[in-house]
Amino acid sequence: MFDLERIQAETFVAEVAYREEVASTNDWTLELARETGRRLPLLALTARQTHGRGRGTNRWWSAAGALTFSLLLDTRQVLPAIQRLPQLSLVCGLSVCETLASLVPGREVRLKWPNDVLLDRGKICGILVESPASPPDRCVVGVGINVNNSFADAPADVRERATSLADAAAVSWDLTSILAGVLLQLQRRLCDFAAERLRLRTACHPWCALTGSFIVVTTGKQRIEGVCRGIDDDGALVVETPKEVRRLVSGVVESFSSRI
Repeated sequence: MFDLERIQAETFVAEVAYREEVASTNDWTLELARETGRRLPLLALTARQTHGRGRGTNRWWSAAGALTFSLLLDTRQVLPAIQRLPQLSLVCGLSVCETLASLVPGREVRLKWPNDVLLDRGKICGILVESPASPPDRCVVGVGINVNNSFADAPADVRERATSLADAAAVSWDLTSILAGVLLQLQRRLCDFAAERLRLRTACHPWCALTGSFIVVTTGKQRIEGVCRGIDDDGALVVETPKEVRRLVSGVVESFSSRI
């Protein structure tokens, strides 16, 4: 299913770990982070993930044909400062958007703050960034992309809000090629990010699914309603409410309407 030699030869990963099936690539990668002698960036890849995790208590539904992987990274190499770790999900989401848009020209690929990618308003990718308890200076970036996994047999609630490349384009895709494309674009964006050449406000603007929409966001115990004015250079979501302009550094977008 995957050409592991090609992935290592063509991309920036220094080591590839592969298993046919795992519960969660992020959980597996957090275990690998504790092992000495691992070369970074390390790619943990599986053909099937059975219990993928999202933010909070969310779960990632996947079936055979999905592209699910995690990267173990050295934060000293990919971040301009450790305080900017939360922005890594946006950098990764941006890279996925740019890669997928080239595969399905004419379709609407958008970044949904803070860690999802949408295709024609259906979720096609989720991203989860975590830090292991030890060692320091490590982070894990988990990515799930719906590629060849059709949602025809998915639970009804999942089928209503998710999509895949196969469902959208009615063709089968080469997973190795898509993975290599995402990794190459991510490498470019991480280099710019680490060197402080990436301006999130500018880079995310063409892709932001929420800009100009009326949105409802929950953050902690607060419920915030207003018009989204985009993503700023710190990765915060800018929301104009009737009383003020708010910068949200975390939260869950419960709903968003058509742009106004």
